[in-house]
Amino acid sequence: MQCLKKFIYVVQNKSRYYNRINPIFRKRECAVLKFVHRFQHDSNVEIEGYGEDEEEKDIYRNMSQEYLGIASGGHKVFIIQPYIKWGHDKKTNTTPTLQLEEAVALIKTLPNWSIAETRLVPLLSLKRKQLVGSGTLETLKRDIHRVNATAMFVSTNLLKFVQMAELQAALQVPVYDRYSIVIHIFREHAKTPEAKLQVALAEIPYIKKKMMELTTNYGGRINITEKCKLMLEKREKRIRNALHKLRDHRKLIKNQREKYGFPSIAVVGYTNAGKTCLIKALTGDASMQPENKLFATLDTTVHQGFLFNTLKVLYVDTIGFIQDVPETLIEPFKVTLEDAINADIIIHVFDISHPDVKAQVQHIQETIKPMIGENKLVINVANKCDVIGKDTNERVEIPEDAFVVSATALTGIDLLRLKVEKEIISAANLISKRVRLEAGSNIVSWFYKEATVTSVETDPENPQYLVMDVIMSQGAFHRLKKLSKQ
Repeated sequence: MQCLKKFIYVVQNKSRYYNRINPIFRKRECAVLKFVHRFQHDSNVEIEGYGEDEEEKDIYRNMSQEYLGIASGGHKVFIIQPYIKWGHDKKTNTTPTLQLEEAVALIKTLPNWSIAETRLVPLLSLKRKQLVGSGTLETLKRDIHRVNATAMFVSTNLLKFVQMAELQAALQVPVYDRYSIVIHIFREHAKTPEAKLQVALAEIPYIKKKMMELTTNYGGRINITEKCKLMLEKREKRIRNALHKLRDHRKLIKNQREKYGFPSIAVVGYTNAGKTCLIKALTGDASMQPENKLFATLDTTVHQGFLFNTLKVLYVDTIGFIQDVPETLIEPFKVTLEDAINADIIIHVFDISHPDVKAQVQHIQETIKPMIGENKLVINVANKCDVIGKDTNERVEIPEDAFVVSATALTGIDLLRLKVEKEIISAANLISKRVRLEAGSNIVSWFYKEATVTSVETDPENPQYLVMDVIMSQGAFHRLKKLSKQ
């Protein structure tokens, strides 16, 4: 409600703001299963107030202890980046080295986690029951012991349970895949009730999949009770219901904003591309504190700003994207994301200084394309131009249609704001008019309250009249016509 109150306050007191610009086995079966149960953590997500009793919480806590691994306390991690050497599954838009760099960045995002060593591991397939060959496994075992690593991170989107269990039994350290690591990052960064519920919902497909694989591979030896399965289904239903209530509330606030006709601009991009920093630069909002970490923003937030013509617009910050993670990880956030990019204009910001920028841009374009209409205006923004050339001598190719900016140094921000100003009238279906009105009339006051007055001057032929350039929403225009008939 605070956001709603603020918007109403601004509308009611527009004269104070008028000129202001707010510049994320056989022999070894027993050993494997025994070892898996050793690595535990407590889920930091509680569904308070939605009927989950203590027994159900304990059941889920034990299940999450089995399948998601340790988060608190940290780890010294041995990272391996598997890659397909040739064939249909070989990635062509990036390189193993760049993928490994992103894996390193993911681990560095977790507090108290450090990197012991990294390794590129060529494979013919990621689908084998034993992920790596016996020779590679022995080498990894020696190296993990040599560097005193306490965990392994296999940087692929989703390991099979049998692959993970085999590795853990052989290496005697817990093993993580990208899904589980990103879940831990999400847990760390989720602050609001909606974000915590979305993360809790994203955990369930992972646990379900691992549970099914465990039952399939070990059959009757593993007792996955119906109670556990039913508990997961109930938990998922409760979370979805809780999210539905929160989203209804958010929708109400959004409808209130739309009632006042404020145009909106959604800012989307790869994680850590500088979305929050760009919004801060566009709005001049000093209270925003961008962080140089992956998935720093999990919530969709709205921030007001002013264009040069004093038109107030709303910038929508969104969750960042990342490559090589299953759809089920991002699915809980998609409703919020789709709601956000239903804005009048979309700004796609990317880190032009990042060595893997082409793959990142391609990933964003392929992800958001099904969510937006064909006629939706997307403004491409190449951020961090001030970093180019500092760490590399390579020539950077910048798309011709992109606005080159540095959100931290404010380079190119004014040109971007001018582009938004130029396009927002048609994109938001606003009405721009020049009117001649008697000075001091109620209609003049109405325009200052209900519309945006971009300029005003005295009529040279009759000083008792004013010539005003105004911008208004369709709703305001219809209210004006009713007022004129009175």
